[in-house]
Amino acid sequence: MTAEKTKEKQSRSSQDRILRAAVKVMARKGYHGTRISDIAAEADVAYGLVYHYFGSKEKVLENIVENVAGRFSDRIARIGQEPGSLTEKLGRISDYMLDTFLANPEMIHLLVQEVVRSGNVDPVSEMASARAILVQIREIIEQGKKKGDIDSDTDAELLSIAFFGAVELTLTALVQGIYRNRAKLGTADIKDVRRKLRKIINGGSFGR
Repeated sequence: MTAEKTKEKQSRSSQDRILRAAVKVMARKGYHGTRISDIAAEADVAYGLVYHYFGSKEKVLENIVENVAGRFSDRIARIGQEPGSLTEKLGRISDYMLDTFLANPEMIHLLVQEVVRSGNVDPVSEMASARAILVQIREIIEQGKKKGDIDSDTDAELLSIAFFGAVELTLTALVQGIYRNRAKLGTADIKDVRRKLRKIINGGSFGR
């Protein structure tokens, strides 16, 4: 490995560490209650290094959103290449979203509270991130139309928005304690939601 590639790898590692730390701090303190110094302390890096890589707290949050959207988009694209019907693939997407909540609740809390509900990310950046996910879901729906899993005249764009919106609102309800009027749900509760969403999808709400 060349010195340049080693330096690039170290830089990427430092940025990832800073972003992971930012998720923890912002989920705990809220976006407006978080300072760059808090993120630096959590990441155990120099204060100036956060500014060097990101320039501002706003850019830190934008990078978190872009990274998460990128991972979601990549996973959904892979689901699209897997065998299965439209409802099976949409079920896998909802499973993935709920599994992500189970694996990294702090990140989902941050996205819901500080991005979806509070609008602390630049609208253009947020729209680009959402569009990257919707494009992949729409492609899966188009595949389903060609295979006869859903009516050929279905508006794939509208259905992709409706499906993603339903899953996103479900996560919001879980984070904000709306579902079952409980502030905190356990792992068993989330798995139950995961199972019920699957049942709703398999029941034909988003295709045959």
